[in-house]
Amino acid sequence: MEILNNAWVIGIGGGVLSGLLVTLITRYIFSKKDDKEYVQKLAAVNKEVVYALRPGISEGHIPDEEVLSSLINASARKYKVSRDDVFRPKQIAEELIKEIMDSSFISSDTKKNYCETLAHLIKEKEREEEASDSEAAEKIERKISESDYRERLVTRMSAILGLTAAMGTVSVTLGSNSSGGISKILDLAVPSLSVVFATMVAMLSMVIAMKLKGLNNDDSSKDDNKSNK
Repeated sequence: MEILNNAWVIGIGGGVLSGLLVTLITRYIFSKKDDKEYVQKLAAVNKEVVYALRPGISEGHIPDEEVLSSLINASARKYKVSRDDVFRPKQIAEELIKEIMDSSFISSDTKKNYCETLAHLIKEKEREEEASDSEAAEKIERKISESDYRERLVTRMSAILGLTAAMGTVSVTLGSNSSGGISKILDLAVPSLSVVFATMVAMLSMVIAMKLKGLNNDDSSKDDNKSNK
């Protein structure tokens, strides 16, 4: 029981616990659970369709676009997501072609044959349909990338908050060994100030990062519009 009275043990132990607690609370507050789950469902739908088509590639049997669209619609209803947010047949074919080309266990001739089997799904369409498909695909990819970026950002900010809270707890606990009224004031003030300061830094960093990302997206969209003109 003497070890529990050691200031270093109490300080470090309390710092670790407070850091973990602040990290978990921060992740829960800043993360958008609904968007994250929806993006995960979209990824699950796309993977399920790709996995369903894999066995037929080696046998040279790939369904036509109408059948593939029905498969995508059924998978979207299964996971209760919007059909417009799921990959189109052309995008599914592109994912399969990428998997074929990335495989090191398939010969070049076999890869060529497999890609030719999928060629009818990526045939050229009318300009209006192509434009609408490109816009929908860009929307889906942007939503997935933004969700991944937000998750990484929340992870970093929660880690910063947890580390700050842990350091504040350790410093306060070790500083409380000194006698006098100053130590009592520090015991009350420093933990709260540390958490408030860390929260402000994390929120400010998140706002700046999101604004920079928004500016980059605006610049890229303007460049795309200029190039299209």
